[in-house]
Amino acid sequence: MKDTIKSVVIGIIVFCTLYFISWILTCGIIKLITMCFGLSFNWLIATGIWLIMCVVKNILKRD
Repeated sequence: MKDTIKSVVIGIIVFCTLYFISWILTCGIIKLITMCFGLSFNWLIATGIWLIMCVVKNILKRD
């Protein structure tokens, strides 16, 4: 029983870590793009773009 709970917790931590890395990379790329074009950067808009990308990726995912 303890091994199952430990495996689930490790799985959740890995899942959250991978999504965090995806989020920070996407926001970083968006920040670089805004710097290149002289636009203002906003974390909320960058996060919204990341969420839209995640949803589109899941919709278009082939099984």
